[in-house]
Amino acid sequence: MAEFWEEEQALAEPLNRVKATIEETIAASHPFIRQVLLDYVRTCGKMLRPALVLIMSTLNGNNIDQDAINTAAAVELIHLASIVHDDIIDGAPIRRGKKTLSKQAVLEGDLLLSKALTLTGRLDTKTNRVAMARLCESELEQDANVGNFFIIRTACTRRIAGKTASLFALSCYLGSALATEDQLVRMRAHRLGYALGMAFQIQDDNLDYDGEAVLLGKEIAWDLKNGIPTLPLLLALQEEKKAGSALLHSYLHEPKLPLSKKNINTILSLVDHYRGVEKAQKIEQQYRKRVERDIEALDTPEIERMLHILISRLSLRRN
Repeated sequence: MAEFWEEEQALAEPLNRVKATIEETIAASHPFIRQVLLDYVRTCGKMLRPALVLIMSTLNGNNIDQDAINTAAAVELIHLASIVHDDIIDGAPIRRGKKTLSKQAVLEGDLLLSKALTLTGRLDTKTNRVAMARLCESELEQDANVGNFFIIRTACTRRIAGKTASLFALSCYLGSALATEDQLVRMRAHRLGYALGMAFQIQDDNLDYDGEAVLLGKEIAWDLKNGIPTLPLLLALQEEKKAGSALLHSYLHEPKLPLSKKNINTILSLVDHYRGVEKAQKIEQQYRKRVERDIEALDTPEIERMLHILISRLSLRRN
């Protein structure tokens, strides 16, 4: 987090306060699980979601106050809880270079959700509930589709929307709700966050196929290896079908999980051949264009500047 925001002191200091609030909240957990969760927080990456809350809370020239800090902390707690649950469902051994939590942590994830919802209790609870429901539904749908590489594209898009875009949208919405009662502005912020979240997750899914995953502390081709269908693979399958071939299809039909290294390398080569990542990048760019339109519609120069910094740094994804 420090490296990502170190040049933006207007956000770096409030984000440190957000992190401190999160640590205080987790400090009340059972000692057995507390240290593991604190390790998660201390390697919590760029803190994009709380940053979006803080940025949007400055609409209309507002300063970042304690309500904004608490709301940003709550959003990051929701994200942290989703990571805990995600690792339990996926069985992921590594996340951001750290060992992940055991299955015994499922109740701790629930506890984090409850603490987060308490912090946001005075804000639009319907919006909170909808976002949380979509997040949980997406996790369950992903679990149900493990090993099924032939889901339709709309199902994949729905998973991305629920798993990532909904929380980005909620972050922007809650931040704007602290700054204005204008529902049109709030929904514009929500729409911006949704498009940004879609672009972010598609880019993340692409990294699973282009060899950059190791730079993010993730196992290379983790999703593919463990039977999770993502957009680059689905687009490659579509192109293969158009070409009248079925080689890629054959490697994915009733797969034995986890996939072997040999099969993974062959699949990665075929996805590259059918330009799966390239096609997914084009869809990502469509969402980025929507983000740009919504940023301009906010008509707030300082917020535009901070959002453009965030987007440009996300495009690198190297830290």
